Amino acid sequence: MAWYDELLSGARALFWRRQSDRELAEEMRHHLEMETELNMREGLSRDDARQRAQRDFGSVARYKDDVHDERGASAVEGLLKDAGFAARSLRRQLGFTSLVILTLAFGIGATTTLFAVVKGVLLAPLPYARTDGLAQLWSSWTGFEKTWLSYDEYEAWKTEIPAIEDVGLFTDGAVNLTDGDEPERVRSANVGANVFAVLGVGPLLGRGFTEEEDRLNGAPAAILSHEVWQRRYSGDPAVVGRTIQVNGAGVPVVGVMPAGFKLPLDFGSGAATQVYFPMATDAASEGAIPGPAFQRGGGSHGFYGVARLTRGSTVGMVNAQLADYVAQLVRDNVLSATRNFRAFAVPMDEQITGGVRNAILVLFGATSVVLLIACANVAGLLLVRGERRRRELAIRVALGAQGTRLTRLLFAESALLALAGASSGCVLAWAGIALVRRTAPSTFPRIADVSIEPSLLFFTLAIASLAALLTGILPALQASRVAPADELKEGSRGATVGGSRLRWRQTLVSAEVALAVLLVVGAGLMIRSVGNLLGIDPGFNPNGVLTMRLSTPSSWYPDSNRVVAFWEDLQNRVNRIPGVTSSGSVLLLPLATEMGDWGLKVEGYTPPPNQGTPGDWQVVTPGYFETLGLRLVSGRVFDARDGMGAPLAMIINRRFAELYLAGRDPLGARVVIGGSPDSLAYTIVGVVDNVRHNALTREVKAQFYAPLAHFARAPGSTRRSMNLVVRTDGDPRALIAPVRNVIRQVDPRLPVSEIRTLDEVVRASIAAPRFAMELLGVFGAIALTLAAIGVFGVVSQVVALRQHEFGIRAALGARPGQLVGLSLRTGVRQVAAGIVLGVAAAVAATRLLGRLLEGVTPTDPVTFAAVVLITAAVALLASALPARRAARAHPGAVLRND
Repeated sequence: MAWYDELLSGARALFWRRQSDRELAEEMRHHLEMETELNMREGLSRDDARQRAQRDFGSVARYKDDVHDERGASAVEGLLKDAGFAARSLRRQLGFTSLVILTLAFGIGATTTLFAVVKGVLLAPLPYARTDGLAQLWSSWTGFEKTWLSYDEYEAWKTEIPAIEDVGLFTDGAVNLTDGDEPERVRSANVGANVFAVLGVGPLLGRGFTEEEDRLNGAPAAILSHEVWQRRYSGDPAVVGRTIQVNGAGVPVVGVMPAGFKLPLDFGSGAATQVYFPMATDAASEGAIPGPAFQRGGGSHGFYGVARLTRGSTVGMVNAQLADYVAQLVRDNVLSATRNFRAFAVPMDEQITGGVRNAILVLFGATSVVLLIACANVAGLLLVRGERRRRELAIRVALGAQGTRLTRLLFAESALLALAGASSGCVLAWAGIALVRRTAPSTFPRIADVSIEPSLLFFTLAIASLAALLTGILPALQASRVAPADELKEGSRGATVGGSRLRWRQTLVSAEVALAVLLVVGAGLMIRSVGNLLGIDPGFNPNGVLTMRLSTPSSWYPDSNRVVAFWEDLQNRVNRIPGVTSSGSVLLLPLATEMGDWGLKVEGYTPPPNQGTPGDWQVVTPGYFETLGLRLVSGRVFDARDGMGAPLAMIINRRFAELYLAGRDPLGARVVIGGSPDSLAYTIVGVVDNVRHNALTREVKAQFYAPLAHFARAPGSTRRSMNLVVRTDGDPRALIAPVRNVIRQVDPRLPVSEIRTLDEVVRASIAAPRFAMELLGVFGAIALTLAAIGVFGVVSQVVALRQHEFGIRAALGARPGQLVGLSLRTGVRQVAAGIVLGVAAAVAATRLLGRLLEGVTPTDPVTFAAVVLITAAVALLASALPARRAARAHPGAVLRND
């Protein structure tokens, strides 16, 4: 009968289960007493030893019923029970748990921070429509790798290149907003009427510029950025139609741009454009004659061009068509072949982020390496913990737990640790993103767009899942091979661990060392590169110099005489401030701006056929050379003799003299600036040493300096925006308030902007490689620390597991030094293997740093040798500390235990 068979089967099962429970209880009591005795041999009192044994076996007792009920429980219930067991187990070892969580938090937090940078800078969409159809247009010729467009080129590319649908022109500058209580100097741009349409963005309020406003002498108009509208005009919609004061003149506001809008070149500058004005130029304003473009040989270059491509066209197609068109111009003798003129387009995303893309990807790769090291370290810690738990796991197997059940339990522990690490990592990522935004260079594109957002939480969860898998797989494999008969027999604790079980731990340590070597080599290369940059002589002395920018608008200073008088009065007053040793003014601040060139005619010099005589130009006032500490090679510097009515004077750099006045005394030579009939001839009165103006690593070109009072004599050549430079023997920032007070005394209507020291300017010029160096240095230090912890852990484990062996060796006469050597041997082998692998990986990977390095090769032998020595020293120290315990092995303690 079926019911009788079921009843009998149930009774038998109940009997055997109770019998099994009695036997298990008796066995557990026996092992509890044995564990207590073993704990007492380690020096614990009987009460402490029994409490530790009860803690070790407490979770096993609670585990028994769950093993018997496993078949009837759902998968979710099983997972919840495993999570509960895992949480209780981890809570009993708070030191271990805290170390693991902190290690994972560093790896996950660093990776999340850099992923936020990657997403905000490289992956987030640009504030334009159909970005893949946008490109920046540039020109290039001998001496200029990438420079502005001319109006002729603008007309030609727009009409003669089939792959281009439209081209928009714009220029950049700065203006004074003089309405309200406080005048303000802001970045401005003159844009063609079609620029916003080419970019695919319209005003948030009001309208764009009309064709009439865009004409020369058209009606004045202004469009505000969203930021200045909110900050200066309180977000008032009624600002559209209102007249604001710009450089002392009234200009009506016709529109407000949406939040986040920037011109393409704003992303790489320290400040975004705040006010837009019409370009106010066209073919008529350039003096064009009827007929095709390039009738005048190209024209002067001073415009930025952005192109909207036709549907289906690519930047490669544009560049091919531009190359064909320029080649035809050369064949028609419109352009000189020796000039090596080239026109090219750059995809908009590359234009904006191309300069930092490689550095960001390298840094993101570095954080991924840190995460892998963290996971390897945690996996190693879990393996060590697993060795200590083998008796517990053996009892679980004896209770009936299957290998899959143990695997699930250990993965539950890894998942809880990874989740806790991810939570802590989110906090570190939040702090890391704030730190990156604060320390990144102001010219770092789109860094302000980096923030914590929901997608980062999903990324962190994915990273935590990966960390749980990477850290849990080896302990789970270790647990699956537990043999209860071997682990539960008395005396198993003293046995030496099997080589296969220790080999995984040693392999992880070698991997950690290899990855650490890879990161430290990258950091070392960047440190050497930045050191080389800082060692370059810029040609001036930046110490103790304060700089600030002012502009004298034509509304208040209508002619050159008043502009020159303003700067003379201001410098005389500044020189009387206590602590000021000298002051001067300059149009373009070195290493903060880029010089343009001017066509020259140098007396006694005939350029080669089809070549010109270009010279980068600079406008200064007396006192500038002394303030910046430029070295005088011959002649004199500008002084009171070079006023408005004095003969036109010029100072050249040493490169100018070498190129155009070789073999002659340059003093007294005459130079004509420009080629128009009213061009003025200057006399060279001095030669100064070369100044690295455009960049520390750029080739110095021929440069000349003209006094403001003389340069302003040419029609339309008055320089209204200049940089005041002030030298002091003390802290230059202490002069900010006194100098601003003097400026208010001279003219309270003028705003002051770009206040900084010249040291800050120099540092800003190498900010990008310095930023990469600092981050790589941090990641390298973390990696080396984690690797040292890994080495320390594996040597400590070897020493602990071989204490019995070391005691016997000591009893047989082994000296302490020999025991230490035996302990060190394991660590040295793993470190040596890791260094070899790390050097090989670094040789292959550091080539990605090539574009970031200066004066050092990606395989620099000095850096590699230094990293190997540093890593070996750190690893040796990490091995020596636990190895010293081997020397204290006492034969008597071993023999008593036996």
